[in-house]
Amino acid sequence: MNLNLSEKQIIIEKRTSKIENTIFLYILQKIESSSKCDCELYFQDFKKLSKEDIISALDGLMKKHISYSYVEEGNRFKSTFPHITCYSESNSYIHIYVPPMISNAFKKNRIENTISLKTFFYFRQKSSHNFFNLILNSDSENSSLRLTLEQLKDIFSIKEDSYDRFFDFEKALLKPLIEKINTYSDYSLDYTKVKKGENKNNKVIAIEFTLKNNSLIEKSAETNYLIQLIKNNITDYKRIWEVLNSSIGEMGFLECKRAILFLKENNLSLSDDELINYLKKKGQNLEEILQLNNHSLIKEKMSLFKNIDSFTKAIYEIMIGYNFYYSLNFKFLKDIKEYREGNTFYYRDESYVIFGTYFENRGSFKIFQTQS
Repeated sequence: MNLNLSEKQIIIEKRTSKIENTIFLYILQKIESSSKCDCELYFQDFKKLSKEDIISALDGLMKKHISYSYVEEGNRFKSTFPHITCYSESNSYIHIYVPPMISNAFKKNRIENTISLKTFFYFRQKSSHNFFNLILNSDSENSSLRLTLEQLKDIFSIKEDSYDRFFDFEKALLKPLIEKINTYSDYSLDYTKVKKGENKNNKVIAIEFTLKNNSLIEKSAETNYLIQLIKNNITDYKRIWEVLNSSIGEMGFLECKRAILFLKENNLSLSDDELINYLKKKGQNLEEILQLNNHSLIKEKMSLFKNIDSFTKAIYEIMIGYNFYYSLNFKFLKDIKEYREGNTFYYRDESYVIFGTYFENRGSFKIFQTQS
């Protein structure tokens, strides 16, 4: 996912009622834990609310919309959707569906997560939305933002003569909002009081906010980890760093890590251009990487398997069919036995090359034989 976005803005058009907010936060908790677009709400979980109250709240959530927009490479994108799309009820529970944008807000490498959409779900005040939208557009790894008290009061829609003491403003509005941002977003926000003069008792005239984008910091750490694995085999450090950074966004860190570890563990040394091509193709060009021009594909299979054992057994039985020698080949048996879910299975000798992957009951493998 490209993080080079600008002019990000999230708008929740109508404020939810207290009951609607209670119901919606309950739904969010379910969606976040399951990573799905549907959940079940049981009436018994809301003893203080009647069935009619809950139904009314759900009807209200279907009519209230959320919008987000951003600019990427000169193009503006905008999406608008309701808090929930539909629901069906029974005597004891309600089955609820939410738009995919809401479930995506809790998933890495989705645009909704990148722009911190989930954070806005926990704000009900328009002033909080205004403030965080301002924060969103200062999202480098470390950035500073200075606002005068007059600017802050304008953002929070506070009358000029209200909150004469900064202490009251800080306690009632600023601290609770920053606590929510730090709790529910991928940002860490801190602030320093700017006073008129050097005396500690002088009047506060502005606030210096320091913002850290934790997702960018985490991604930088992930990129650094991967580049350390292959640093001895690359020449253009900066170029490979940028490609790895992009690949983590496209493939996810774990998939990118598997691809890099496969090269390292099997002593496959690639040029910078070959490595870039390998990452851009998400590791799906292994025939090219393994230089199998003088090999013939003799078996290929993609299927659902009950478990890892059934996956490796399928490979084993095919190899037994080609050459009984493999039943006594200790390296082959060792590789089969030590294979772990999510890794790339890889075996090579003078006659055969085998590689494949197994993850969440889905397995695929290819077997090549040297051409005589």
